[in-house]
Amino acid sequence: MNQLLAPSSRVAFAALTHDLGKFAERAGLTDARLDAHITDYCKWHETGGGKGYHSHKHAAFTALCLDVVEQSAPDLIRGDVTPFASRQDGTEADITDSLINAAAMHHRPETLLQWIIATADRVASGFERDEFDRYNDAEDKTDTGHNHFQARQLTLFEQVRLTDEKQHTTAASLDYRYPLKALSPENLFPVKRVGYESEQDAPAQKEYRALWEAFLLALKDDIPASHRQQWPLWLDHFDTLWQTFTHAIPAATAFNVKPEVSLYDHSKATAAFAVALWRWHIAQEGLSDADAIRQHKDRADWNEKKFLLVQGDFFGIQDFIFSEGAETNRHAAKLLRGRSFQVSLFTELAALKVLEACELPSTSQIINAAGKFLIVAPNTAEVREKLAMVRRELNQWFLENTFGLAGLGLVEKSASCSDFLQDRFKDLMKGLFADLETAKLSRFALTDDAPRVFEVEYPQGVCAYNTRLPADVQGSAPLSRDQIAIGKALAHKDRLLVVRDESELRKGSVTPLEIPVFGYRIGFTEGEEETGKFGALAQSGELVRCWDFSLPENLTDTLWHGYARRYINAYVPVFGEHDHLTSDKYQGVEADEDCRPGNPKTFNHLACEDRQPDEHDHWIGQVALATLKGDVDNLGQIFQKGLKQNTFAKMAALSRQMNAFFAVWLPAYCKEKYPNTYTVFAGGDDFFLVGPWQSTQKLAAEMAEHFKAFVAENPEIHFSAGIITTKPGHPVHALAEQAETALEKAKGYEEDGQKHKNALSLYGEIVPWKDWPTLARLEDEVRQLADDYKLSTGYVYGLLSLIDLAADKTRQESAMWRSRFTYRTCRYVVDKLRDKDARSVALARLATTFGENGIAVQKSRFRIPLFNFFYSKRKG
Repeated sequence: MNQLLAPSSRVAFAALTHDLGKFAERAGLTDARLDAHITDYCKWHETGGGKGYHSHKHAAFTALCLDVVEQSAPDLIRGDVTPFASRQDGTEADITDSLINAAAMHHRPETLLQWIIATADRVASGFERDEFDRYNDAEDKTDTGHNHFQARQLTLFEQVRLTDEKQHTTAASLDYRYPLKALSPENLFPVKRVGYESEQDAPAQKEYRALWEAFLLALKDDIPASHRQQWPLWLDHFDTLWQTFTHAIPAATAFNVKPEVSLYDHSKATAAFAVALWRWHIAQEGLSDADAIRQHKDRADWNEKKFLLVQGDFFGIQDFIFSEGAETNRHAAKLLRGRSFQVSLFTELAALKVLEACELPSTSQIINAAGKFLIVAPNTAEVREKLAMVRRELNQWFLENTFGLAGLGLVEKSASCSDFLQDRFKDLMKGLFADLETAKLSRFALTDDAPRVFEVEYPQGVCAYNTRLPADVQGSAPLSRDQIAIGKALAHKDRLLVVRDESELRKGSVTPLEIPVFGYRIGFTEGEEETGKFGALAQSGELVRCWDFSLPENLTDTLWHGYARRYINAYVPVFGEHDHLTSDKYQGVEADEDCRPGNPKTFNHLACEDRQPDEHDHWIGQVALATLKGDVDNLGQIFQKGLKQNTFAKMAALSRQMNAFFAVWLPAYCKEKYPNTYTVFAGGDDFFLVGPWQSTQKLAAEMAEHFKAFVAENPEIHFSAGIITTKPGHPVHALAEQAETALEKAKGYEEDGQKHKNALSLYGEIVPWKDWPTLARLEDEVRQLADDYKLSTGYVYGLLSLIDLAADKTRQESAMWRSRFTYRTCRYVVDKLRDKDARSVALARLATTFGENGIAVQKSRFRIPLFNFFYSKRKG
């Protein structure tokens, strides 16, 4: 078992760092050995008369800087470094097939291992042969007119086109670039090119140098040294470190290419392809290294199906998260958060199960977001057999523990190197997704040997939190208790341990889960110091994974804390000192002791958070929750046809970046700006939030504005959302169903005879996001007028009937709303004001806000600011 896992991890590391030199070269590093390394690793081009030049000098820097990385990594050159050559005798003699050479020789490969990484590099780029030859001969200059020091990474989002077939042809015509900084919620957003992208080498290199030095410091100090003894564990940590510091470094800056794919996304795809290629080759009998090298060199085997794309998809998410029982509402916040986390956790662990069964490192997992994952595996008989075994095991686990309430579909599709070329890649992915849709119709292999009826008894009745599950002597099901335990742990724990032996989780401050998941035992833990950086577990081999899921402290916090990161957490509101001082607003909701700082807030508490003190210090405002559900419009089209020349690395980058807005930025934004919002789930392209009724409206509008900035102001990428407002205690399944209905309305409203999306559904009204600021201003004006003229509730409430009258064009008296409005307003003003001039001003203001700008222009949408006004004034 796992005889190939460590060697596969080494191949992955060599491929992942093959372009390390691009990072170092652009940082302006110097070394006395550089000229010799350029001669050894870089391609020479004759220009005539005995003159010429070396291209792609970054390869020399890769060899130089891997010596530096080696000091903080598992041993790369001595001992067992299979499949690479080892310096067993301790000499410093050059070894042709060393890991360092395999990484650095990708532009002039000689050995099979070097050719494997070189081929993986080309497949990840989607280069046709002649296109690659031109790239391999070119100097470092981009389509932007900037050299490799100055060029900053473009955003793929700006280039997406769905309705306009005309694509941007040059990078110089694109307005946005990613800032060259470590990954943080704030740095996910592109910035305007003008004023940022330098025309000079010196400031551009200075920015690279600062990032390089931070990378080396983090590599040296942050990953626990004890984890170096386990290649798969250490590589998982390094993958996150590599992403943190290379997510905004352009991978390609030669051959006048667009610098649009990050060094991280390109190298991650290269690593996945390299491992699959190497594993495929060693499984072939009778194929010599010499023949294999010739085939790589001539692309003679590029139509051979060497790859197996393995896709997993968690199905039944809605039913799983929103299941109900007698006690569900009492623990609604913890249950929803715990179940949502379980969806992400089960998906991660299913991917881990596939990786371990196939003896693949974490870098072979290209995508994991919103209950889906994609793994690149070798297309061998042994791997296909192991996938079938994993599929049966996953089915059995979900049937036994959820009774089919949820499950995970697992499909695979073979592919060749040629299938990843730009002109064939679209068909490959279309076929893979079609296979997954077919798999959803044959869940749990019910047509084969899966049970149709469960032999289960309910001697203790049904689970108090999920009526579909049997209770044990504790009155609930272990799965439900784990969900509540997770809901509690997320407010205080930062890391998750995946081990094989349950006894290892009974030590220190670890909170273990009851149920083993796919054979793994799971525990939540706090700071690393309390558990000695998990060194003993790592050294014994019991620690399979250690994942950091902590939220950033703020929007500028770097997302690196020394461990592999999984973006599977969300923000959980907790009580602070200020809440204790204003706890009167919770009166009648919960006992005072529940408001202690650090305790998670319940939905009952959240429903009170928008209440405000009036002039007598009495709390007023509706006690209500808002449930916000939304997702990106036309996502399938964005991925299938949004980019004119799509590649595997671009697809992975687009998926990672889309997920980051919801899984990275949104929880951090809620924590900093909207601390009373539960992010029940947020990732992939969708989100489900619960919070105070009016704050959630403001958050939704700000999300839409920030998303517009996130996608570089591209008008073809947007999301729609639905908000429902309810009293606390509303059944959780009803929240989900009603929010989904509201979202569907937002995605299908009609205007000017056409169907539209890019809107918000609220109080039964549909508001395009572009019109929301107008409604928000109208609400402010309504409040100001109510304060200035002491407008009665009766007067304002009467406007609702006029809105109904104006909106109903089927009634003959519809046009009479104006005369009725004028009459009611004049009577009210005359009764309230004695001064003639004051009356004229009041009439003009009320007529403008309520009449012309309100009912006449907004029609039925004017209900939104009026409803909000009423809710904010309610007492008790």
